[in-house]
Amino acid sequence: MTIPDMQRYSLVYSENTPAYALADRFGGMDNVYEKYEKYGKSRAEIKTISPENKTTSDYYIQVLDYLWNHKEKYGTLLELIGESFPNEYYKRYLPDLVIQQKPGYVAEALNVEAIVYEQTPYLISIFTAGLGGTTPESTEISGYGLHLLGQLCYVINEWHRVNVN
Repeated sequence: MTIPDMQRYSLVYSENTPAYALADRFGGMDNVYEKYEKYGKSRAEIKTISPENKTTSDYYIQVLDYLWNHKEKYGTLLELIGESFPNEYYKRYLPDLVIQQKPGYVAEALNVEAIVYEQTPYLISIFTAGLGGTTPESTEISGYGLHLLGQLCYVINEWHRVNVN
């Protein structure tokens, strides 16, 4: 795979194998974890993304803010996350908006981080646990949980439209 292919499959399809292969090109996951601080640091105990694959919404908001403020440099990356999961996650009930999102799913946690191009664009990061009956033992995304997350995203967007913040 080429590096652009690894980026595409990692970001558009959330495939982990190309993400790990890409990390190998940067000297391995340990080196990658050290580089995450470039994009910000959370105020929480976990500052970026831990080797146990734990992170915070606060950190992801900082990453989105960094990408937003460096759009020219990261245009390709933003385009890729714009392609990810059409009609799902933040895009599920907001089909007429441009949304660049990076969703994820691990055990009982559905999450989505997005740049939403409303009249006043905004950044959002939502982490859930147990939504729609998902459990720590589950290996499949809960369709009902995805539906509930989509509804939550719709309500948040409507709130943003009314309050413009």
